[in-house]
Amino acid sequence: MRNFFRLNISNQEGYTLVDGIIQLSVLMLFSQVFAVTVGWTNKIEDSITNPLDTEWALFIQNVGTYLNDIDTLIIQKEQPGIRVKKGGEEYDIELYQNLIRKQKNRLGHEQMLLHVKSISISIEGQTLRFYVQFLNGMEKEHNFYVTFRSE
Repeated sequence: MRNFFRLNISNQEGYTLVDGIIQLSVLMLFSQVFAVTVGWTNKIEDSITNPLDTEWALFIQNVGTYLNDIDTLIIQKEQPGIRVKKGGEEYDIELYQNLIRKQKNRLGHEQMLLHVKSISISIEGQTLRFYVQFLNGMEKEHNFYVTFRSE
């Protein structure tokens, strides 16, 4: 029973200061890599899951489909927006209350972008600039390239 409590130490070298420094430096390196990775994944997750960014991307894609091969483009002042004449049809994309809507031949009401405070539209050559301010203060801007129908 007496030998049971006795420790058998055969390695007499011990734990050196160099061993401690190496292990501490490896720990610090991995902790920094972990911190950067966590920060990066949070930033990516926020950009992917932000519903406003998703709505904006869908809005841009949708508006872009109306700006190819058009007959005329009119920027509306009294009801901020644009009127596009294309293939015998008229499309209005305009600010209405707190959203941007689309109307075909001035009928109906299709919501395109929600929670909008104001829009500003300008054209320079064949570049149409949409600037949107949302109710939460966020601002978005996009430039479209407009193609007109050649006769």
